Amino acid sequence: MIIPSTLFALALSAAAFAGEPSFEAATPSAGAAAPTISAIINGEDATIDDYPMTGGMMMDADLNFQGTDYEVRMFVCSSTLIAPDVVLLAAHCLDDYAFTYGFGTIENKDIRWTRQADLSAHDGNAINEWPADAIVAWDWVVHESFDLQKLQTGIATNYDVALIFLDQAVTDVPHAYLITEEEAAQLAVGTEVAVVGWGQQIASDSPFDPPEPGSYAYKQQGMSSIAELGEAEFQVGSLETDVRKCHGDSGGPSFAWVETDLAESMRIVGVTSHAYDQTDCKKTGGVDTRVDFYLGWIDAEMRARCEDGTRVWCDEPGLVPVPAKEPEDDGGKDVDGEDEEEKGGRLTCSTSTAPASRGLGMLAALGLAGLMVRRRR
Repeated sequence: MIIPSTLFALALSAAAFAGEPSFEAATPSAGAAAPTISAIINGEDATIDDYPMTGGMMMDADLNFQGTDYEVRMFVCSSTLIAPDVVLLAAHCLDDYAFTYGFGTIENKDIRWTRQADLSAHDGNAINEWPADAIVAWDWVVHESFDLQKLQTGIATNYDVALIFLDQAVTDVPHAYLITEEEAAQLAVGTEVAVVGWGQQIASDSPFDPPEPGSYAYKQQGMSSIAELGEAEFQVGSLETDVRKCHGDSGGPSFAWVETDLAESMRIVGVTSHAYDQTDCKKTGGVDTRVDFYLGWIDAEMRARCEDGTRVWCDEPGLVPVPAKEPEDDGGKDVDGEDEEEKGGRLTCSTSTAPASRGLGMLAALGLAGLMVRRRR
């Protein structure tokens, strides 16, 4: 799992690239948790069609690090489409302080969203073209109470939740549905959850060590479970052999299946946030922000941009409700005479249990380890 040191890793990488201060010189003051980011450990490869509502948040920006300018274009966080033009992720994914930890500034930030399963060309080692399907985010918002410098490990209330708003509606794949307050009562320790992310697949000895080649920025999935449940957060996986999240998985989803009479039973219940303890994602699972704790905030932010006319899709201005089941006849056919399996647009996701050998990284924060940047002329 991870502690919010994702962004700090970027600053450290930039410093190393520029011959600037060493790790010791840049270490946060006592009492400040080193930020960290996450990927999925003990998971399995996922394709663009597995959990098709998930994607990677990318950023292009100018980083001024101690007087020197650099350009960065990289995969930052995992995330989930919750309406055709709205993406849910973690607040620290968009926090400028997380990228510099006070040692620089971020300007000209350009955020985009892609569903590509292989984002290894955007691991921070080079400036490459945007993925072909990358959609521009015209706006984003982080919870007003989020403060990276006060982010706690364990189970707490960290307000680590954010939204990005796309300038094009994604209507060719299904979006995720958020769990309701009533359905959240079904969550408990032991509840099975599916996790998805582009983070580290192998935990390193230090959150500042670069991931092993070929083990980062590739879409992974796996089945895990809730190990500890709090009011605003929960832990995903507690054992080293469990599927769990790590650096680069930040912002990504945990899905659970609820008992319901509605057409879909899969719900997004968590957003990858931070490490459970100082061991990072090396030995235990990380912590998710509970979606149901922030339903009011999410709904209000979505509605506000429909009310002012800035969103591109407002068929449902707030939280998108789960549709009702279509009536079926005795032969298992719906009113149109089609088998449910034949109907287009149905959500199909792998729910098989992933082997406990691949793992989910904990912190899902941002995959910044090993980041290289190009000096801007």
